[in-house]
Amino acid sequence: MNRIMIFLSALLFSICTFAAGEGRLFFIERSKNSNIVCYDVVVKNNTLDTSKPLDVYWIKNEEDGKREGLSLIERKLAYGYKVVSKGNNEATIKLSAYDKQSVRICKQKNKWVALITIKGKECQLTKLYVKAKPTNSLSVEYVELRGISTATGEEVVDRIKE
Repeated sequence: MNRIMIFLSALLFSICTFAAGEGRLFFIERSKNSNIVCYDVVVKNNTLDTSKPLDVYWIKNEEDGKREGLSLIERKLAYGYKVVSKGNNEATIKLSAYDKQSVRICKQKNKWVALITIKGKECQLTKLYVKAKPTNSLSVEYVELRGISTATGEEVVDRIKE
């Protein structure tokens, strides 16, 4: 069963990355349903829009994969972000869904990435998985961070209990 879940997770990530092209930095998957929240980089004239570096939206997999914007409440309380600092063609943000760490949006090796520390390693963030408590789907049991180590290229995963 565990191998099937790993395979399905990898398949979903591949589909999401392929569908988004170069703009997709990472996404949030939830235990509640198969809809995902996507975070795409916003670049104008090959320069990061540091005041609004991310385009955040739903892919409604349960509704034929249609794209839908976030509501005001979703942006403020769950899936939005706020810019905490701006630099030369980079921005540091905090996610509403996981504000315990900052995420740095920048260009590395000619590719836009979202960098975060996972298990003490700098990683290119690829996915957050939010597991809701079985008794209350609005409460979080844990958040799982997934990324690719910038040093080794290996996947790094950390499950944080809420």
